[in-house]
Amino acid sequence: MRTSSERVTVSLPSDVREAAAQIAQASGRSFSAVVNEAMSAWLRTRLVDAWLDDYQEEFGAFDEDELVKLANEAGVPYVAPRRTSVA
Repeated sequence: MRTSSERVTVSLPSDVREAAAQIAQASGRSFSAVVNEAMSAWLRTRLVDAWLDDYQEEFGAFDEDELVKLANEAGVPYVAPRRTSVA
């Protein structure tokens, strides 16, 4: 499926722009392709977050064991949430 493209102007912090430019050059892709990939990944993450919120609202929060199992099944490391100490 081919979609149309539209030119837009965005402002980026210089360190972000430089990092994206380095990634583009190292991978032999255009700066636009790198930015497009990053934005697409960010949007997919927002969709997953929304789905998880809806799921947990209906079925309850995931417990730690479920999260570890899901991470293992997905083949990604599980990173536990940071615990804040109470003084």
